[in-house]
Amino acid sequence: MEQGVEVVTSDPGFDRSSPGRILELKQEAAIDLSTADLVQRGLADPAAFDVDSEGNVLVWSQSSTDLHFFKFSAAGVLLSSFGRAGQGPGEVRYLTSVYFEANGELMAWDNAQGKMVFFDGRGVFLRQNSLLRRPWQIIPLGDGRYVTQEQQSAPAERMGLWTVLICGPDLAPVREIGRRTISWPGPGRKFSALSPPVVLGVSKSYVFYGNSENGYEIKCFDKGGRLKRIIRKVYQAVPLSAEDRGNLAKIYEGFPPEFMANLEYPGSFPPFQMGFADDEDRLFIMTYERSGEKGHYWYDVFGPDGAYAGRVSLGNYGTQGGSQGILFASARRGRIYHLRENKDGYKELAIWRIR
Repeated sequence: MEQGVEVVTSDPGFDRSSPGRILELKQEAAIDLSTADLVQRGLADPAAFDVDSEGNVLVWSQSSTDLHFFKFSAAGVLLSSFGRAGQGPGEVRYLTSVYFEANGELMAWDNAQGKMVFFDGRGVFLRQNSLLRRPWQIIPLGDGRYVTQEQQSAPAERMGLWTVLICGPDLAPVREIGRRTISWPGPGRKFSALSPPVVLGVSKSYVFYGNSENGYEIKCFDKGGRLKRIIRKVYQAVPLSAEDRGNLAKIYEGFPPEFMANLEYPGSFPPFQMGFADDEDRLFIMTYERSGEKGHYWYDVFGPDGAYAGRVSLGNYGTQGGSQGILFASARRGRIYHLRENKDGYKELAIWRIR
């Protein structure tokens, strides 16, 4: 206990001689998202997805000139498409969050127009709420509340501030649960080639937040924003290779020479990249440790009690470290869903059962 908060610390061993159970995945389906029909109807570049209580998958496109939402059955059959691009009621332009609510409604956050748009399970437009604030991300908590990620700029200090807030039904802030600052590059200003990643995940009971600047530590809040548990893991940092430095350098190609002169490369990667939680209160954390499969990394898995339960090998969807770039993964109903690139470079949604 630390100041009345439970702390669960795990040390699986640096030599990985007894790393805990390795979870096996059995693929059930792979939904091809690159067919000519889907591309013509608006699904040219799928951004992310969510899964409803029946196992249907809603894949969405961030910006489209036609339709934004495509709902598939668990077997990969297209059930419906909706969400026309535009500025009218029920129409959207640029999406940054799309999630199913606990009551089965679909909430879509149009960051460009500052409005939350709601549809029923069949894709029929229900209502929309306009907001003055422009959060980047809005995630339903299942009880009428939301968690948001919001960015503010401080030009005088040459930095940006990202905050994570628990909000009420009207999106009024209730409690801040996390924050981080990012220094802007500029002449005479040192800046890191790798921004510290953060983890934000929502499970049945908790909201998880971790800032990699604080080491391998994930804070676990109840849905009112009260800190209930801290998860820590002893880890061995993964050093940057010459190839890793080259991949990072490509991000800044075209920057002026005076900027590049102040670019700093860390000696090792942060403790984690990204993470997500499932509906059983398990937490999946993507590390920078490469597994034996090409393009795959080890994901640490923590059980509902916060203890280290094992690991699973899964493809990259993190901020740096592989050719696929930023993709998306999630877990629901005893399955892992992964938006990935296939061998031809097109996106598909793979569905595995966790064993």
